[in-house]
Amino acid sequence: MSTSADQVARLLALVPYLQAHQGIAVADAAKAFQITPAQVMKDLNVLWMCGLPGGLPGDLIEIDMDAAAEQGTIHLTNADYLSRPMRFTLDEVMSLVVALRAVAEVASGPTAEAVHSALAKLEALTTSGESERVAIRVASGDEAVRGVLTGAIDAGRRARLVYDGLTRGHTSTPEVDPARIDLRDGAAYLQAWSLERDAWRTYKLDRIVEATALEQAAEDHGEPPAPLAGWFEGSTSVVLELQPSAAWITEYYPTRRVESAGTDVELLVAELPVADPGWLRALLLRLGGSVRVLEPVGAGQDAANAAREALALNASVFGSL
Repeated sequence: MSTSADQVARLLALVPYLQAHQGIAVADAAKAFQITPAQVMKDLNVLWMCGLPGGLPGDLIEIDMDAAAEQGTIHLTNADYLSRPMRFTLDEVMSLVVALRAVAEVASGPTAEAVHSALAKLEALTTSGESERVAIRVASGDEAVRGVLTGAIDAGRRARLVYDGLTRGHTSTPEVDPARIDLRDGAAYLQAWSLERDAWRTYKLDRIVEATALEQAAEDHGEPPAPLAGWFEGSTSVVLELQPSAAWITEYYPTRRVESAGTDVELLVAELPVADPGWLRALLLRLGGSVRVLEPVGAGQDAANAAREALALNASVFGSL
């Protein structure tokens, strides 16, 4: 669904585009602007009613509507005053700056040079100090490691990693066929085929202590894995009823919805994504009597059992003194 505001913004960009692509097919223009050919024709019908003040034939944009309708090609003239597209708004510039800074955290070599060049141009469009209000921090590991890995990926070569697997408490040296580097939730990950595991594996970039590109060519392991989803993609949810003393968690943790609990304005009902049952157990134990699990049934049982065990242990220790 396109609004009038959307159409005006599109028309201001469409005019210089059509001037630079005289004779372009209606279908190609639609593809470039991600709209339907029918919408392009509607836009053209609006455009040939637009122009400079006065509204006389020589003031209006000229479009060969017969060619557009019968031959499917667009010819637009008498619009030299709109020969350049609109400038970015500050919000648009800042959005691009944020995205490029995130890419810069994991880029290396020619890609990094291109990113920094684009950043310099965009930051020059902002007012003094405006771009410095936004800071990007990505857990992307050592720059030298990233350089080796991106070089190995580009050259199609195998690599040996020195990987600090914190979850297992030891360092390993796997040989892998690296596929790509992904960003997820503020951290960079290497997607690679593990020769030892004979399967795709994900390696957190800031845990790769060292990387060495080997002479062997990387093998073809078929289609690479799908891009990594966010931590909470496909996760389960828990619905909690919160006392005022527990309401702070709605501002501290990601939520899917927060609302008042019926007629009691002091109570909140919050739905939180749960990627790790251990995290939920710890949260419920921390909140104690200020929280009640509404859905799903039994989601709080693990925390209740842990609380009973703690109370029993406490009674056995202190009851014997």
